[in-house]
Amino acid sequence: MDKNTIIIVDDETNILNSLKRTLEDDSKNILITETAENAWEIFKKEKEIEVILCDNRLPGMLGIDFLAKVKRLYPDTIRILMTGYPDVNTAMDAINKANIWRYILKPIEVKELNILVNQAFEFYQIMRENRLLLQIARQHAECLKVLKDKYPQVSIDELQKTGGYIITEKYISQMVEKFMNKYYDDKGISEK
Repeated sequence: MDKNTIIIVDDETNILNSLKRTLEDDSKNILITETAENAWEIFKKEKEIEVILCDNRLPGMLGIDFLAKVKRLYPDTIRILMTGYPDVNTAMDAINKANIWRYILKPIEVKELNILVNQAFEFYQIMRENRLLLQIARQHAECLKVLKDKYPQVSIDELQKTGGYIITEKYISQMVEKFMNKYYDDKGISEK
């Protein structure tokens, strides 16, 4: 079983170690560091990092600025910003600059943190599968185009009657949206 990888970045060693102990289990590869520079080196070395949990106040730079850089170069990584000094401008910058997935306040409740990180790993997996499905839909559409060009007399309805099934990007998007709505409703995290 492959482990999910998370980087935790916080300049306070005791918080860093506490977060690592809180999240530690057999399914996670937890990497910790006190600086954005070290976190960047980890990104360069690791094959895949699904989640980053980053404090906003780091030595030499803001966590928001670091997460914005992560967004540009590793857009698939789920970005979570934590801060002990909440304000509206920080939240807005985090959303607008770094497109963070979640914004959490310190002190962090242990159970909520575990749930949040597990949801982040699941969300990463869903997004990865969504990209794969879209790639398949595009390949399928290209094959259909070739078939239609080669055999213009055969309609899409006729193809479907023979057991062929037409998969479009729209269909994939609808299925993913339906799944996401059901998933979040079933998990009790619907905003309804």
